[in-house]
Amino acid sequence: MDDLQSLELANIEDDAQPVETPPSMLRRVFQNRFHQWRAGWRMLVYIIAVFLFTLGLRAGVNLFFARPDDVPMVSWLSTFSMAMANISLIVPALLVLKFFDRRPASLLGIGFERRWWSELAVGIAAGIVTTGGLTLILVVSGQVTLEVSPKVAEAFSVMPLYLVLFTVAAAAEEFLFRGYLLQALAEGSRRWLAAVLISLLFALVHLDNPDVTVVGISNIFLVGIVISMLYFQTLRLWLPIGFHLSWNWAHGWLWGFDVSGIELQNKVFVATPIGPDLLTGGEFGLEGSILTTALIVVVGVWLLTRKVLTPITEMTALWAPYPWGFGMAPIESPEPDVAQEVLVDTMMENDE
Repeated sequence: MDDLQSLELANIEDDAQPVETPPSMLRRVFQNRFHQWRAGWRMLVYIIAVFLFTLGLRAGVNLFFARPDDVPMVSWLSTFSMAMANISLIVPALLVLKFFDRRPASLLGIGFERRWWSELAVGIAAGIVTTGGLTLILVVSGQVTLEVSPKVAEAFSVMPLYLVLFTVAAAAEEFLFRGYLLQALAEGSRRWLAAVLISLLFALVHLDNPDVTVVGISNIFLVGIVISMLYFQTLRLWLPIGFHLSWNWAHGWLWGFDVSGIELQNKVFVATPIGPDLLTGGEFGLEGSILTTALIVVVGVWLLTRKVLTPITEMTALWAPYPWGFGMAPIESPEPDVAQEVLVDTMMENDE
């Protein structure tokens, strides 16, 4: 008898539970079933924020500095402009994450948590080694001649400028193509699809480069895929930035090739292609070579088939409430304070 009464009371309590009202059609347009903003709206808000912030920053800079009409690409003024571009991409991303997405700003992947410097260093080393290996193959096979530049002393004198310029340029492209937009699109679709679409855009913006070739644009697309994989495997932008800057810097300033069709005036070595453009890359540089295609494919397969890189536990915990992929349920509430609790618990477990 007591069991029957308990069962009846339980049924009454179940009936008394409030029924969740299904979201309206309008709400479903803007938010998914987990009450998170849809990827398309997030990307649109970010693009608008970048546009407005850039207008304001440019207006503020113009109050104090008059920009000349003709600015050399390799100059401190050009480097300053590129640095402003970085600010215009980073600040809006942090603001959108904090106030629109209501997520931790650390998700952007540029925090100085542990191992950030080692990821940056690995990226820099990888860029120098890969360009050096390609150069060695081309020189040994007689496809390219390599000579010390007659202006080698001048090249070393301006090395800091080149290093800073390539750093801010690489960072700007990574913030644009592997930053907030890639991350939001990966949540709203799939990581592989986001990498393909963003890398396609990455390749398209290089179509106006001098001496562009089909192989060159194809390689830039493939490199974009590989760099996206580096981001997804570390959940931070340090390794992609390091690889991107050292690839361009070593490619042009050190080995003396044109960088995506752009010739540098100051370089340590002078690389002169004498073989077919399909092998040497011709006037477009190493990125126009099918040897580069083979290298990128091998590296991409290696990254796909082996767990080469792993993110630090702090980044894994921060991303836990926000799974990669459309329709995939979060494992925790997507509120920033909950993500912080996951992070703290993970760190305490590691300490134990």
